[in-house]
Amino acid sequence: MTKQEVQQFRNDFQKAVEQLEEQYGMNIRLGTIRFDFNGLSSKMTAEKGEKIIRATKNDFKVGDIVTVNHKKVNPTQEFEVIKINSKNIKVKAINVGAGKVGGLFTVTPSLLIKK
Repeated sequence: MTKQEVQQFRNDFQKAVEQLEEQYGMNIRLGTIRFDFNGLSSKMTAEKGEKIIRATKNDFKVGDIVTVNHKKVNPTQEFEVIKINSKNIKVKAINVGAGKVGGLFTVTPSLLIKK
């Protein structure tokens, strides 16, 4: 298989899966595709629940207040967007306790939730 065939497969797979997502109320994602001249392999994940719409860098602007949806970050911690890079967004902690130092983080936009 060629890279173009794999890209077309991913697009066709997503179109074919839309009906199953609606019918069963699930979100179905195809992971990274590994391929060679014989075929391809990938991991598929199906989760119950509403469709998750991933944010992009265009959804944010400098000064926005956000939270980070990550298991290692406190969900009540608020951050301010201070810079938007080509792929990631730089944020600064804003509601840190007395005597504590806030941090700067570079985060992918899909993990940010606008307040």
